[in-house]
Amino acid sequence: MNFRFQLGYFEGVRLNSALLAKGVSKSLSLSLALLLGTGAALLNSSKAFAVEQITVKYGALDIALPMSDLQSFAQTGKPSSQLQSVLNLAKQDPESVRSMLTREVSLDSQLVTRLLNTYFGEIMLKQMAEVAYPPLARVQGSLALRDALVASASDNKISLIEVLQNYTPQALEVDGNQAVAIYERVIKDAQDLQAIYQSSPALQNTARQAADTAKQVICEPRQSGSTK
Repeated sequence: MNFRFQLGYFEGVRLNSALLAKGVSKSLSLSLALLLGTGAALLNSSKAFAVEQITVKYGALDIALPMSDLQSFAQTGKPSSQLQSVLNLAKQDPESVRSMLTREVSLDSQLVTRLLNTYFGEIMLKQMAEVAYPPLARVQGSLALRDALVASASDNKISLIEVLQNYTPQALEVDGNQAVAIYERVIKDAQDLQAIYQSSPALQNTARQAADTAKQVICEPRQSGSTK
């Protein structure tokens, strides 16, 4: 869609991924495992309210789309007049856009949960929340996106239409020049990290141990003192 965006953080993620894959930095691998492990213990359950309206912004031009239009388009391939206006503006083939909306990517649900609750995940969410956010509560954009991504990955696969269906605020504003490109990059980075994580039993074991420790710290009451 001729989307433009700053690589910034994502270039750093790819560099770290390469280092991990080659086994260059054991300390970085350990840090990733600890972050993935402890992040799982911090997740709050998401609520199930679907977004009703999406406003696509192209410069000074805003085009409002009912979520029902996107759902219908994903199912039938027939765009509404409003959606067709967006497609014409972006100079995109409807079938290509439909494929992008419905394409399913295999991602482990537990890994997605853990990753999004790490420092790296927070940065990814902030990047996404800058171009896709609730208009009346923009500061809550990262949390809403995290919940939508986690809910969408609950069956170990994720698609863009699923993320939109699981987005909890009733309204969403999207930067038409950047949003999809950033979403695609985040999914690609998550796939790369998943491949690294799944190929390393030691990394998985460290993550599980970190998760168990975090759960004990969070869930078990601290003893006020010992009795004699």
